[in-house]
Amino acid sequence: MDLWIQPCARCADLYGMPATEPPHQDLTLNGAGAVKDARAEEHYTCLRCRGVFARILAGPPTRRIWMLLNAGQH
Repeated sequence: MDLWIQPCARCADLYGMPATEPPHQDLTLNGAGAVKDARAEEHYTCLRCRGVFARILAGPPTRRIWMLLNAGQH
């Protein structure tokens, strides 16, 4: 993985995993987005490395993943 931030080991392991994978213990839920009253995504911040994730819960199964959003901002 070639990222600009230095994610902790738990975040590095979670990056790209299916959204069915639960968040690790250092992730804090920041908020959630919905489409037609169905939760479509959740946003998390890691308390350890400050990684920011989107957990995509809607759309095609191949796109329902954990995305690291701030990979290019540091």
